[in-house]
Amino acid sequence: MENLKKLKKSAFTGLAASVTVTLLWLIFSGNAHVRTLGLSVFGAAVVLFVFKIVFDIVIEKLGIKKKFLANELFLLFALIAFLAVTICAFAPVMLFTSVHNERAENRLSAYTADGRVEELQFETENGTLHGWFLHNTGGSAPTVLYFGGNNEDAASRVLALMEDETLRSVFDGYHFAYVDYPGYGHSEGTASEKSFQEMGLAVYDSLMNREDVSRIVLMGYSIGTGVANYVASERQPAGLILMAPYADGYDLYNGYVNIFHGPLKALVSFKMKSVKYAEKVDVKPLVLASKADEEVPYESSVRLFEKYKKGCNFVTIDDIGHNDFWGTQEVLDEIKKYLAQ
Repeated sequence: MENLKKLKKSAFTGLAASVTVTLLWLIFSGNAHVRTLGLSVFGAAVVLFVFKIVFDIVIEKLGIKKKFLANELFLLFALIAFLAVTICAFAPVMLFTSVHNERAENRLSAYTADGRVEELQFETENGTLHGWFLHNTGGSAPTVLYFGGNNEDAASRVLALMEDETLRSVFDGYHFAYVDYPGYGHSEGTASEKSFQEMGLAVYDSLMNREDVSRIVLMGYSIGTGVANYVASERQPAGLILMAPYADGYDLYNGYVNIFHGPLKALVSFKMKSVKYAEKVDVKPLVLASKADEEVPYESSVRLFEKYKKGCNFVTIDDIGHNDFWGTQEVLDEIKKYLAQ
């Protein structure tokens, strides 16, 4: 019995040391989202520790004899609370993957001399937003304002359009603008549902004040479709293009782990309810979805397109993965046809 107690004590000490080291690594990580995760988990652990002390004092004062049952109930509560805090903190780490492609930025800078590409900066209350503007036609013209997906950045996308004439021809007659989300590229701030929404409106309004922008067509891909939908519900764009769109943030979370239903929906911090925004959109959008999309469920795209009051041009692209939309000719042809209208 004595040896068993020593073994339990050694195991607990080793576990505590491992958890402490892991939390310290998370807290002092250079990534803002990872640091937030570490601080959140550490904070939850401290709160539970204090609560346990108070819990034991109350049990002692009340003279409860069956401490074993009381401790078991506390451990169950502590586990649920700890998992809830961890999920709330960890989900944004998985959902927002900031990208900074310095090589693409340097190559784009070379094109700014002849005016074909322009570096953008917008000052907001939450910091400076950074992006790129492709002058794809002369003078004042309609402009595609693009909100990208995760693991995508403005410099890489605009450079791809700049150096691929076939791809660029999809947007003939249109300028193309892409501004990095807060926390992505050189844009300041922290990625969140609110910061994405504020960023979308700020960029839209700033572009509409430019003399070379006559009107704006919003375009979104993956996580960016929620931002495009939100902006379209608050402003009056000339059009709306959505690739791999989702009905709401719950579907994105369930794409990772399918548990966020019922009461567990409360753990979802990035709700981005596109199905609600769609009801206020005054244009007929082009929606492109794939039954083979492994990240955004096809059923989620269907649930979204049914909500547009002016109808929707819903196109199903068979057998392409989530990351294949930009490289699929059928997708590009549909976009070009929509813009030509």
